[in-house]
Amino acid sequence: MAEISWLRATGLTAQIVAATDWSASPLGAPTQWSPTLRTTLNIALRSPTPSLLVWGAGRHMLYNDAFAACIGAAHPAAFGAALAGSPMWTGASGRCESAIEAAFAGQQQQLCRLPLFHDDNQAISTGNQWDFSCLPVWDEKGEAGDDPVAGVLCSLHRASGLDAALAHTDLLRDLMEQSPSFKAVVRGPQHVFERVNDAYFKLFGDRPVLGLPAREALPELLDENLFALLDRVYQTGQAYTERGARLFLRRSEEGGFAGAVLDFVFQPIKGSDGRVAGIFIEGNDVTDLHVAEERLRIVDRAGGIGIFEWFPGSGKLAVSDRFRRLWGVAPEGEVTSQQLVDMIDEEFHPNLGTVRIRESGPRNPLEYTEYHITRPDGEQRWLARKGEVVQDDPRAGARYVGVVFDVTSRKLMEQALAASEASVRANNAFVRQLLDSTDQGFFSIDCDGTVTLCNAAFLQMLGYASEKDVLGRSIHEVILVPQQDEPVSRAECAVLKAAREGITAHIDNEDFLRVDGSSFPAQYQAHPVWQDGKLQGALCTFIDLTERRRGLQALSWSESRLTAIFNQASVCFSELDLHGNYLRVNQALCRMLGRTEDEMLHMTLADVTHPDDVPMNMSLFNRCIEDGRSFTLEKRYLRPDGSTFWVSSDISRIVDGEGRPQAMIAVSTDITERRRAEDALRELNDTLEQRVVAEIIERTRAEAALRQMQKMEAVGQLTGGVAHDFNNVLQIIGGNLQLLQGDPRQDDRSRQRIRTAIGAVDRGAKLSSQLLAFARRQPLQPRSINLERVVQNMDDLLRRAVGENIEISTVVTHELWNSMLDPNQVENLIINTAINARDAMPNGGRLTLQIDNVQLTDPAFLSQADLAAGDYVELQISDNGAGMSPEVRERAFEPFFTTKREGEGTGLGLSMAYGFVKQSKGHISLHSEPGKGTTIRIYFPRCIEDEVVVDDSRDLQVRGGDETILVVEDDPNLQLTVIDTLSSLGYRVLKADNGERALAILQSGITVDMMFTDVVMPGSVPVTELARQARQLLPEIEILFTSGYPRDAIVHEGRLDAGVELLSKPYRINQLAQRIRHMLSNRAYRIELAKASRERDLATASATIHVLPVAERHHQADATEQPLSQEAYGTGGLAAGGSVGVAGSVTSQGADEPAQAVSGLRLLVVEDNIDSQQLVCELLETLGHQARGVASGEDALQALEEQPFDVLFTDVNLPGITGVELAKRALERFPTMSVIFASGYGAMVARNVGFPSHSLPKPYDIDQLQEILTKIASA
Repeated sequence: MAEISWLRATGLTAQIVAATDWSASPLGAPTQWSPTLRTTLNIALRSPTPSLLVWGAGRHMLYNDAFAACIGAAHPAAFGAALAGSPMWTGASGRCESAIEAAFAGQQQQLCRLPLFHDDNQAISTGNQWDFSCLPVWDEKGEAGDDPVAGVLCSLHRASGLDAALAHTDLLRDLMEQSPSFKAVVRGPQHVFERVNDAYFKLFGDRPVLGLPAREALPELLDENLFALLDRVYQTGQAYTERGARLFLRRSEEGGFAGAVLDFVFQPIKGSDGRVAGIFIEGNDVTDLHVAEERLRIVDRAGGIGIFEWFPGSGKLAVSDRFRRLWGVAPEGEVTSQQLVDMIDEEFHPNLGTVRIRESGPRNPLEYTEYHITRPDGEQRWLARKGEVVQDDPRAGARYVGVVFDVTSRKLMEQALAASEASVRANNAFVRQLLDSTDQGFFSIDCDGTVTLCNAAFLQMLGYASEKDVLGRSIHEVILVPQQDEPVSRAECAVLKAAREGITAHIDNEDFLRVDGSSFPAQYQAHPVWQDGKLQGALCTFIDLTERRRGLQALSWSESRLTAIFNQASVCFSELDLHGNYLRVNQALCRMLGRTEDEMLHMTLADVTHPDDVPMNMSLFNRCIEDGRSFTLEKRYLRPDGSTFWVSSDISRIVDGEGRPQAMIAVSTDITERRRAEDALRELNDTLEQRVVAEIIERTRAEAALRQMQKMEAVGQLTGGVAHDFNNVLQIIGGNLQLLQGDPRQDDRSRQRIRTAIGAVDRGAKLSSQLLAFARRQPLQPRSINLERVVQNMDDLLRRAVGENIEISTVVTHELWNSMLDPNQVENLIINTAINARDAMPNGGRLTLQIDNVQLTDPAFLSQADLAAGDYVELQISDNGAGMSPEVRERAFEPFFTTKREGEGTGLGLSMAYGFVKQSKGHISLHSEPGKGTTIRIYFPRCIEDEVVVDDSRDLQVRGGDETILVVEDDPNLQLTVIDTLSSLGYRVLKADNGERALAILQSGITVDMMFTDVVMPGSVPVTELARQARQLLPEIEILFTSGYPRDAIVHEGRLDAGVELLSKPYRINQLAQRIRHMLSNRAYRIELAKASRERDLATASATIHVLPVAERHHQADATEQPLSQEAYGTGGLAAGGSVGVAGSVTSQGADEPAQAVSGLRLLVVEDNIDSQQLVCELLETLGHQARGVASGEDALQALEEQPFDVLFTDVNLPGITGVELAKRALERFPTMSVIFASGYGAMVARNVGFPSHSLPKPYDIDQLQEILTKIASA
């Protein structure tokens, strides 16, 4: 025999390998065989299991001695031969060859219970039923090669029932629990119980046996010789079977004994070394069957087995009584063959003697067979028959003698065993289906970390296509983890520890990588697998935590949200245990009880409940725990100082998933006020009669107040209408008087009379204005003002009004809020009130003005004053004069009511104040007693806008023009006066007495520069619609409204609509002329600026001043902002006939040009108020300088980087960085730049900034501005 160094096996087939010359075969010489072929062949040759190795494309067969014994005469010719056409297989060869070819495709195969070999093989003597399995074997090229499967290793297991099926796979041992037979596995010489199934516990009782030796676990069987039988099987390795064993079993540790009849088998379990490691015990409780068989034996002993004689020639049949009883036929009478045939199931007819005698020839037609019959009484039985031929006399023919006996019990046992085996196979498939149906990843590894099993979820979660991508590979190649700073060594891997050291592992969170490189968080467990006391590997499961993480995040957010709601809710929440101890409380409950959260968590519900209320509270509390009925209880709580208050407490219980109470939830509400209200209601019911009388008195007072209010409203409507007509009359009179005043033909006496008449008109106008103020119909022009500044500015006027013998005291709070008011009307209010106070103090006294910020929240006061809750500025005017009686106090606000002598007052001062305050959404109240003086309190709503300061000190000159003005007035006398006035100023005047005619003139195409119209106009076209269409037809038209009673056409909520110009009646000629000239000059200026902007790109190089585009300077201005006043342009501006050059330079045609004018400075104007910014820029351009405006310090710094400037002209208070900080940064960047601060703080700013600068105190005039610019230019 040739030496083959790698061949480790011995035996006949190993000798054939060594003795055969393989060089001429497709396999080649053994020295050239691949390592995989060598290793696999060694394993197969040394295996005790019949093993067949099919190798290579030629499918050559190599097998071991055990397989050679199975194929009998086909050996040794089959060794090394090709698989196709091998003579060793039976009819199942096609299935086997197909399974082998499928394994060559990489698919593991398993065939069960196949008759594989010919009858002449020795295998037929023990039953020709085999389980056939095929495993693919990969060569060194691995799974990625062109032909990855190099061979197939086949193994045979004799199909001998449940034992073989359980030995086939480790998983089947777990299925033993579902078997109806009792099963147990014991290990070692002491027969220690390792595993039992449920059927075992049902038979032997629910006693702990696992881990106990058999003699200790079942002491009642010590005298039954069973343990000696176990010892014998363990020592000899020979199985032992016993049927009908009678045993007395103790079904429980406390119970008595019960008899049982068992069929069982002791099957030795041998290890790979052939030695017995344990014993598999299987059996059935056949007590009931034994009882039936015992009865049958009694019958058998009484009658014996059934005996028959059959005479085929005559067809006669002789039977014994026992035969009759077995077949269920009558004890008397003839029994025929056909009668018996009719009882036998048709499928067994081919085995009948009457059939076989015609086919068997010389063979015995009554060989052993079994029938399934249905007796005449309907009972179904299994009968066995066997007979022999008796040839007494050849001349008489043959006769047959046989016996019949009942095999029903055995058949039932065989059917039960077959069903059990089928159940095991079905359960095996079910387990696989179960593993693939779970969403948990499942896999198993051996001790080397090689993957041996996985389920569908494993493949899906890790991204593998099939099992072949996983099985046989290292677990660290299949499951990867992201790169870590310090990689975990394989020795520290939890899965390998379970497989190699038997340490169970549970990892809560670790990231796994998918095949595509993505990762997911996983939780996994690893459990060691033991077999025969040896560690075989590990079973592992894992789940994807992605959705759980999202759920936990959502749960965490929900819990945080619920906790926030619990803690921040205004309702009092608490959680208590079942003994009433506080587990959780929110801040609302702590505040209500006056305790900290820590104090509450160390207290019980009884601790904070009034002692008188505790019994009822705890009784309901315990009832709620028992039956779950929530309850509401009104009770008293205790504060730390001992004071009590009433609460309504709603308490419910919290249960777990099984309905067991876990805790209690309480919601408490303070009902002290409600209880007081209830007490008050009871008191009200007790004092109803007295309260009804008081209510009637109060209602009478309210009705009187309502009548007073209605009277005031009616008087207001009346006075408003009267004032309107009165204003028209005054306008006509005043206009004509002023025209007469300008007539040079008048002598001094006439002119004096005219002046006297004009004075009377002015007094009438003032009276009309007071009437409108009371009626709340005067058009207000409110702006954000500071009452402190108003009072300070009118200090001299106020002192002259009240005289020297009255001391004036002013008290103002720190940082007084602003109010949205008409400053002129505020001054009138203060003056009129002060004069009333002066008249009440003829001998002198004290007048006090107190201004303060207040917050009004009292509902009763707010309801009475008709105000909304909020912030207000309170103006309180007090004197220590004579005071008022109640009768005078009630009529103090009525118009024309006065206590002064005739000629000393009109009685409109307080009524005007009342109307103005109401029109400004405020409230005025009067408190006075005779001899104690009078106090008037006035509340104005707070305004959050910045204070608007306007310089109204200039009196404009009367100028005319040559523009066209359309006068719309329905009163012919007033219309004529206006036309004469405007014509005398040089204007071209058109007239219309209603809206329709005015609209017709506008639509005629005539150029109209301005429309001067009354607000109240007859006809179908209202004045607002006329104004809208006029602006649509002539976008540049100016519109000036006039009215003595504007109502709601252009005044809403007491304020002029945005963009509306109004001249209130009566007015003077110079007021009309100034307003018209002002508006037309602004119109011309806008037109010229727009023209200059369009022509800017065509400017010549001789242009002296660059004017910024209007859109750039005005981009933030509101569309409704008012044009600049005429005085902003100076005496040499456009109002005096100035014009704009083609390049945008302003040239003066007037004679009042400022002396020593300078030009050419470049100024950056920083002012957040757009109106002020626009005014300053145009003033500077009028003076011949370049100006650019920005609204903030940040924008200024950006502008300084974009172009050069000579002067920084900035306000001090700016949004963002202040004007002082802006100047510091600008000088750091441009040290030669000059700085001008424009501020209401005056020169104080320039003195305190720490660097050279100029200060321009607000308000300033053009001469002051020109003076500073001259200094800068000459420096």
